Amino acid sequence: MTASKVATKLVGALLAALACWGPAIAQEDQRAEQARLAAQIQLNPTDYEATYRYVLLSTELRDYEAGIGALERILMFNPNLSRARKELGFLYARLGSYQLSAQHLRKALDEGGLDPVQVAQIEAQLPDIEKRTQANRLYLRIHTGLRAQSNANFFPTNNLFQVGGVGVASAAARKGDINSFQLVQAAHDYDFQNARGDQLETRLTGYATEQFRLPQYSVALFAGTIGPRIHVAPDLYPSLSIKPYLTGVVSMLGGTNYLNAGGGGVSFGAELNPNIWFEPGAEWRTISVNPLPGSFNFLGASPYQTLSTLATGDVATGYLSGTYRLTSDLRFESRVAYSRAWAGNPQQSSNQVDVQAMLRFEFDPPFEIIPRRWTVAPYGRFTHLAFDAANLLINPFTARRDNVWIGGLLVDLPVSATFGFAGNVEFARNDSNIQNFKTQNLSVSFGPTAKF
Repeated sequence: MTASKVATKLVGALLAALACWGPAIAQEDQRAEQARLAAQIQLNPTDYEATYRYVLLSTELRDYEAGIGALERILMFNPNLSRARKELGFLYARLGSYQLSAQHLRKALDEGGLDPVQVAQIEAQLPDIEKRTQANRLYLRIHTGLRAQSNANFFPTNNLFQVGGVGVASAAARKGDINSFQLVQAAHDYDFQNARGDQLETRLTGYATEQFRLPQYSVALFAGTIGPRIHVAPDLYPSLSIKPYLTGVVSMLGGTNYLNAGGGGVSFGAELNPNIWFEPGAEWRTISVNPLPGSFNFLGASPYQTLSTLATGDVATGYLSGTYRLTSDLRFESRVAYSRAWAGNPQQSSNQVDVQAMLRFEFDPPFEIIPRRWTVAPYGRFTHLAFDAANLLINPFTARRDNVWIGGLLVDLPVSATFGFAGNVEFARNDSNIQNFKTQNLSVSFGPTAKF
């Protein structure tokens, strides 16, 4: 059995275990406690603390309607409970009733009586909630900082050119370096306001690095997708949607245009239950890889034309992404993909299997005045890459096979509604059946973030 099949089966087994394991038992206990509290507040509707515990438990169980009913009831007895109105606003946001949510949150602020922590929580969430009531919605995230790498030749860095082949291993000698980086992500949604929830989604990414010692590996990349998300049967299956889209990439390496790609795809979104979300899809791209100047040239052409993992051609990809919410604080995310790349040379045509998994844990920051929760996310990734034929310039008898193993930890630490810090520690290793391509890299990055 190949390594790719083993990795795929391991992820499947992990998903099955997570789906059947402890959360079901924990939810049974929570349901019993929820029923006990419901009886208590039914007998004493002005027992505010019991009501808030009931609302918190209902929120963890994603029984938002139950929490809303309890809050509406105590507001009937005391309309000036700002805390209850704040919690009510947040619950309406979870249900997607953003207009009602914004009204309650604004009223909670106007009425006063909230402590500084509660005010900060509303001020952090209200702009996003109000934005969801608009037909045109723009979201922007900026991240900048420094990255240290033990092997900057683990190339191209950070899987930025993952459109055909793994594209991470270089035959050059290992060299450490530090770079500055800038990442800008923009998302725009245009709501068609047709009562179905259909919208036009546009996603743009800009990324740039400046290597301090190895400027030939400085990167600039601009990528984007655009397409409508259409809800297929909003009355019967409100979470089922289809999204056809166009996509494109333009990139620079060492100040030279390196790779351009364009194509399209289609994905389907489906919520199997309140805790499980799946998104299968397929994508096709045509890519153009330019030879890099200044490389050694013993056959009259840049070696990247014949040695590079990436080559001009077409790439077809099928994928399945999934999210499983274990608790209100813990979420498991995974993705499995298969790609087929056709290039002009059979030694650059390849099959690739890619398996990714991440465990995202959200928790309250150490200081109550910080309005947004912090996130720690360990992740792993396995990629198996197999070329169709041996490359005569590398090894005329052996077709290259690579297994790339990646493990890391992401942290996201907001300190205000807009600003914060984020970092990443990652170890990557490429095991190849050709000695020149065996390599590894340890990278550490950290820097400020801004969200608008």
